[in-house]
Amino acid sequence: MKNLTRVLWALTAVGVAGYVALTMWLALSALVFPYTVDYGEGAMLWFARKLAAGQSIYTTLPGPPFDSSNYPPVATLLTVLGDLVVRNTLVVGRGLNLIAALVVTALIARLVRVETRDMRAALLAAGLFVGSTFVYHWTPLYRVDLIGLAFAFGGVFFVWRWERGLTGRSERSTFDANLMAALVLFLLALYTKHSLFFAPIAAVAAIFLRDRRMAILWGILLGAIGGAVFVAMELATRGGWSFGLVALNATVWTPRVFVPLLSSFVLTYAVLLLYAVYGWWQRAAPFLGGLRARTFSPRAGFGVLELYAVFAALSIALAGREGAWENYFLEIIAIVCVFAGLAIASLAAQPRREWIVPALLLVQLGLFWNEHDPRLAQKLFDDVRAGNESLAPLLRATTGALIAEDMGLLWVNEQPIIYYSFPYSTLARAGRYDQTWEIENLRAGNFPLVILNRGTRTDIDHFGNFTRAFASALDYGYAVSQENTQFSVYAPAPLEHFEPSARFGDTFELVGWALDPDELTGGEELTLTVLWRATQRPPARYTAFAHLEDANGKIAQDDHEPLGGKYPTDRWAKGEMVRDTFRLRLPASIAPGEYVLRLGWYDTLTQDRLNMTDDGDALDLTRWTVR
Repeated sequence: MKNLTRVLWALTAVGVAGYVALTMWLALSALVFPYTVDYGEGAMLWFARKLAAGQSIYTTLPGPPFDSSNYPPVATLLTVLGDLVVRNTLVVGRGLNLIAALVVTALIARLVRVETRDMRAALLAAGLFVGSTFVYHWTPLYRVDLIGLAFAFGGVFFVWRWERGLTGRSERSTFDANLMAALVLFLLALYTKHSLFFAPIAAVAAIFLRDRRMAILWGILLGAIGGAVFVAMELATRGGWSFGLVALNATVWTPRVFVPLLSSFVLTYAVLLLYAVYGWWQRAAPFLGGLRARTFSPRAGFGVLELYAVFAALSIALAGREGAWENYFLEIIAIVCVFAGLAIASLAAQPRREWIVPALLLVQLGLFWNEHDPRLAQKLFDDVRAGNESLAPLLRATTGALIAEDMGLLWVNEQPIIYYSFPYSTLARAGRYDQTWEIENLRAGNFPLVILNRGTRTDIDHFGNFTRAFASALDYGYAVSQENTQFSVYAPAPLEHFEPSARFGDTFELVGWALDPDELTGGEELTLTVLWRATQRPPARYTAFAHLEDANGKIAQDDHEPLGGKYPTDRWAKGEMVRDTFRLRLPASIAPGEYVLRLGWYDTLTQDRLNMTDDGDALDLTRWTVR
C-alpha cells in the first residue's frame, strides 16, 4: 500500500506540473501572438488607446454611435502606463493578466503553507488553481478579471494576516499596515471590476467578529474613499461614469446562461469542490457549533477565509447575466483551491487513507483534460492568424464606419471602433436603447462591411453580442461576400424584387428576392436569394424548396433547411428575417417552352407542404418563355 501511495502521489505531482506547464505555455504563446483571441480583448485595447490619447473612455448616450467602457479604469490605466515602456498594448495587457494569475497562485500557496505547514499541500493547491481549466482559458487574455481578482484576493490575504496578528480576545485590535494594505487593494479591485465586492464584504464581516468598532471604522473608511472616487469620476465624465458602469451593465439574468455555466463548473471542479467543502467544514464546524450553543469564540478557526468562501459562492449567481462566461467563477475557484489544500493536508495525515487523496486528485486531473489539449489552442491561434491576415488588405482599403464583432480585428488594422456590439445589444434587450440607428443603416446598406465571427448568425443568442433585430436587418441589406476559418464578411447586397409577396400558412412570409442570372441558359447555375420573415415562432422544422419546372415537371431543384441546415426554423423567433440562397443547376440544354420557378415550404419530418394564404402550396415566383 505504501508503494501504491507513493506512485499515486508521484503521478499527481507530474499531472499537476503538466497542467501548470500548459497554462504557462498558452499564456507565453499569447504574449507574442499579435491578434486578439477573445471578444473582450478588442474593447480593452480600444479604450486603452483612447485613454493613452487623453480621451475619456466614459461617455453618456447622446445618440448613436457611441462607445463607453463598462469597466472601471484601473486595468486600463495600468496598461497605458506599461505601454509607455513596452510599446505594445496587447503584450502589456496580457502580461498584467499573467502576473495577476501568478500572484493569486502565490497567495494560495502561502495561505495553505502557513495554515497547514504542509508544503506539498500548498504546492498542489496553487498548482491546481493555475493549471485548472477556467484559469487556463483566462490567463492568456487581456481582460480585467484576473487583475481584479489579484487585488481582491490580496486584500483577503492581508485581513487574514491581521487576524493572525491578534493574540488575545480581550486585546484591542489596531488599524495596522495589514488593514491599510487590504483597504487599498479592495479599492483597486472594485475599480478594476465593480462586481468584486464580495471580498470586501467578507473582510468587514471578519473584522466585525474580532472588533465591531474597528469593522465599522474600516468599513466607513472604505466606503468614504470609494464613494469619493465615484463622485469625482461622475463629475469628471459628466455622467458617463455611471452610464458605463450601471446602464451598460443592465444585463438580463437568465437560466439559459446560468445553468450550463454552473453545470460546467461543478463537473469540471467536482473533486476540488468536495475537498473544499470538507476543508471548510472542518474549520467552520467548531465555530458554528459554538454559535448555536452561544459559547462561540471569534478565534474558533473562523475568519475571513471562511467568510470569503461563503460570499464567493454567492458570487456564482452573477454568472446568470447575459454575456457571462467562465470569468465569473474565478473568485470561487481561488478560495476553493485554498480549502482543498487544507483538506489535502488533513486527509494525507491519516496513514491508512492517505492513498485516497492522490487517487481522487488524479480523477480531478482527468476532469481537467478535455479542455487542455494543446492542439486545440494551437488550432485556435492558427485560425485567428489566418483569419486576420486574410482580411487585413480588405480592411485597410476600406473607408467608412465598419461593424465587427471581433473589435480586435479593427484595432489591429487601425480602424475606429464605433459599434461596441455587446452593450448595444444588452441595452436593447433591457428596453433601454432604441436600435433604430443601426437597423435603418443596415437595411440601407450604409456600412461598407459588417464582420461577424463565423457561426454567429446561426447562433445569435450564444454570446449575446447582437439582437435578432440586428441580425434581421443585416440579412435584409447584406449578404456574405467571403468567409474564412474565423470570420464571415457581409457586404451590401440589396434585394431586387419585393413582389410578389406571399405567406405560407401562418408561419412564413416572403419579404423579397433576387435572381442571378435572370435568363435561363443551359448548363448554368441559377442562384435565387430570398428573404423570409417568420410571422410566428415556427412550431417545427421546415424545409424550403425552389423548383424550376416545365410542362412535364421539375427540371432543377434545391430543397434544404435554412442556411444549409445550420439554422433550422425551430430556432427562429417571431418577426425574425433570414436570408437564404437556392442554387439550381440547369440542364445542359434548355428546350423551347414555358418555365416557372416555384417556391414553398414543407414540414421536414412529415413532408407536408404549407399551404399559401390565397391558394395552392407553392408560389409561382417568376416565369420564362424559351423560344
